[in-house]
Amino acid sequence: MSRGGQCLFEGLSLQIAAGEILGITGPSGCGKSTLGDVLLGLHSPDSGHVEVRVQRPHALQKVFQDPPSAFPRSVVLGRVIDDLVRRHRLDGRRIAPLMERLRLSPGLLARRPGEVSGGELQRLAILRVMLLDPVLLFADEPTSRLDPVTQQEVIELLVDLARQQGCAVVLVSHDRALIERTAHRCISLGHDAGDATPALAARPLMA
Repeated sequence: MSRGGQCLFEGLSLQIAAGEILGITGPSGCGKSTLGDVLLGLHSPDSGHVEVRVQRPHALQKVFQDPPSAFPRSVVLGRVIDDLVRRHRLDGRRIAPLMERLRLSPGLLARRPGEVSGGELQRLAILRVMLLDPVLLFADEPTSRLDPVTQQEVIELLVDLARQQGCAVVLVSHDRALIERTAHRCISLGHDAGDATPALAARPLMA
């Protein structure tokens, strides 16, 4: 995949299994978010293809870096979730158990996005996408705007919930230590020192 005449990555071949956590690291501008857009079908690669073996609506989902940008500012959070349930004919009875699993108070649903913390809002974003039962979740630096303690809590909850639902997660982060604590495998995108050719390396992090 190239952008602006620069090859971001090439020769990448991988499979992601249900419940697997794949880490993506690398410097800014190296193509991490672009790789996610290719996996989600939002961009077509210059060559190659992506095969999604589970074909159903909303199978591919994304958690964004900035939680407030993912919610309308003037709408209470409960209405946002209820609108999702009605629009996609989901089982609203799943909301309460998911909120409990994500350590979210039911009272938060009566508030607007600006009236809850960043960590709470990101967990609500996770709840919203998990209601759709995705097979692949692309988490694009989902904790970069949070304090370290909240970062760890949100990542642990995301990973635990994804594994429970059999959802594969592609987790993007500049924080190599976070990836090493969390992911089964890691792909590093970027440039070798003194080399203009994009480098790509993959290695397992844990069994």
